[in-house]
Amino acid sequence: MLLLCPWIKRIAVSPAVPHRTLTVLLVFALAIVTVPARPESPSAAPGQVEALEKVLHTLLAGHADSLSDAGQFLHLANVYLDLGDAYTDENKRRESYEQGAKVAQRALALEPSNAEAHYLYAANVGSAAQLQGMMASALTVNEIKSHVKRALELNPDYAPALHMMGMMYEELPWFLGGDGEAALTHVQHAVTVDPQYTHARLDLARLYLKRRNASAARQELQTIMSGSPRPGTNDQRYRQEARQLLASLPTK
Repeated sequence: MLLLCPWIKRIAVSPAVPHRTLTVLLVFALAIVTVPARPESPSAAPGQVEALEKVLHTLLAGHADSLSDAGQFLHLANVYLDLGDAYTDENKRRESYEQGAKVAQRALALEPSNAEAHYLYAANVGSAAQLQGMMASALTVNEIKSHVKRALELNPDYAPALHMMGMMYEELPWFLGGDGEAALTHVQHAVTVDPQYTHARLDLARLYLKRRNASAARQELQTIMSGSPRPGTNDQRYRQEARQLLASLPTK
């Protein structure tokens, strides 16, 4: 799931830059940038869609209009996010992300200082925007980025938000806030606070490889292979990807 997000960073422009030139630059930027909603997830495991739909039905059955607890809305937002990742039909994916954003927004209305609510809103909005095409995605960048930043202001050690922010920094061009050093720092932080966060560690290995640091990448991949997958996650798939990536590295 990558990746991206409410985030087009304001472009600092010198007063000497002509207004027309600035307009052209902004139009060009909007035309080429897609949202790195959040890090990309592997395909759903067999039976995952059915299991998630069953959970959703249980949560909604009998009290769809009477939910009033932020925790309930966050649970729903998580399920909608996972379903959006699991579906193969694009319309179902978009609808699921949009519903996830709506319930995350309701959680925010109840608890505006809830880091998870900010992250889940950003993740659902970013994932939905990514499916809508380049212009729709670019127009949501500022919003998504602001919510991920707010999540980290509220909880600097919130691993999913650290991971998402790191990959956003990696994927965005510099004129929209991309920052390779910040990308590496955020993903490193994510695996430091959650050493079993397989997805973030796999992305960290990829970042190292992109920077021609095969030794550091190998260490991260070996750490993944030496651990055990967490139940109820996509860890097994990430471990498979890590195994393949490790095998592709040149021998020392």
